[in-house]
Amino acid sequence: MWLTLLDTPGNAPKNPLESALRLARTGGLAWLDGGLEHGREGRFSFVSTAPCEVIEQLDASPSALALLDRLGVPAPPPAATPLRPEDVPLWVGHVAYDAVAPSPRDPSAQRGVPVLRFARYDAWYAFDHLEARGYLVGDDRAACERLRARLDREPLTPDELAFHSEGLDVTPADQHRAAVQQALGLIREGELYEINLARRFRARFSGNPLGLFLRMRAQSPVPLGYFVAAPTHAVAGRSMERFLRFRAGDRSLYSAPIKGTLARRGDDAGEATQLCADPKERAEHAMVVDLMRNDLSRVCRVGSVEVDELMAVLPFAGLSHLVSTVKGTVRPEITLRTLLEHTLPPGSVTGTPKARVLCAIAALETAARGVYTGCVGFVDRAGGCSLAVAIRTAIVADGVVHYAAGGGIVADSDPQRETDETELKALLFLDALAAERAS
Repeated sequence: MWLTLLDTPGNAPKNPLESALRLARTGGLAWLDGGLEHGREGRFSFVSTAPCEVIEQLDASPSALALLDRLGVPAPPPAATPLRPEDVPLWVGHVAYDAVAPSPRDPSAQRGVPVLRFARYDAWYAFDHLEARGYLVGDDRAACERLRARLDREPLTPDELAFHSEGLDVTPADQHRAAVQQALGLIREGELYEINLARRFRARFSGNPLGLFLRMRAQSPVPLGYFVAAPTHAVAGRSMERFLRFRAGDRSLYSAPIKGTLARRGDDAGEATQLCADPKERAEHAMVVDLMRNDLSRVCRVGSVEVDELMAVLPFAGLSHLVSTVKGTVRPEITLRTLLEHTLPPGSVTGTPKARVLCAIAALETAARGVYTGCVGFVDRAGGCSLAVAIRTAIVADGVVHYAAGGGIVADSDPQRETDETELKALLFLDALAAERAS
């Protein structure tokens, strides 16, 4: 692994945004966008372009996850400071919710977007937010020099980032309330304990999807931002939820499920107390933590799974959430493929018991979720992975932008309150569209 420091004077980019605006001219932009606003989770950002290899599965198939066996990882070299092989992406991509879940009534809502796609990048612009320093890191010196040459290009102009949307189509509020009522009936009958139901937002879209991502980025600092442009689509996400972080060296694994939401209105301390005291939000969160403990137990050593932190309150742009940390030690025979086979889709965006809930979601929701509530992130150069839950995520494909927002339904959920929560969570997307129209 070749590493070089980019804090010298001259034309070197000064931050991830500047590097992304330059590299976007080449095509195939990938940007893993971190930041220290919410702790060390987002210490590094990575930006690259022009992948050298792509592995993808267009349609759902029982063997879709088998493609993960083809993600070769080179033997890691001695650790470089401050970037270790386990910190640096090799393959970047997503696994859609529909890759592993039963099909809904309309499985073609995001036609042309693969259910699984990972692209290999041989060099990255890496930015350490803690030290405020940029690096080039990659397979070898030649790969880094090719990327360095691309970084010398002029950045995209505001005109080149412009986009336009029209004809917003939203799942009707009464239809979502009716789905919640049906879910509550299943809970009363004892078939379910909790279920996450999503509501769809979509509009016709033209222009540059990177412009949409930048609008969303300006409104929502998160540690797990994600933008990937592919020939047929683009995925733009502002996730704050850690799905899995697996470190191959010591086999450690952790997940940080988020469940429980309250609008931020200026009194974070008081609102945190209110959120922690809400019996509905606590019940919703507790069931997800228990589900994640069960999922991690399927891949971890017996006795190693534990809850490291329970129901902490994290404030984000416009919303506060309850978050817990579940960790364990992965068994030696578990591969990336089997790790995801046993844990996808994420428990916080499905419900419990998971197998029955997946069937109920397919019956109660009208369209495929696509990338939404799957996972996005990277396989690192040591053979581990860093994956986020694909929430607060827009997908642009075939002249349409798709977005979805949902919430957990438990026995004492109120259908109107749940519908209002979907609108609250969609504000990031809706405000980004409105801001562009107003500019």
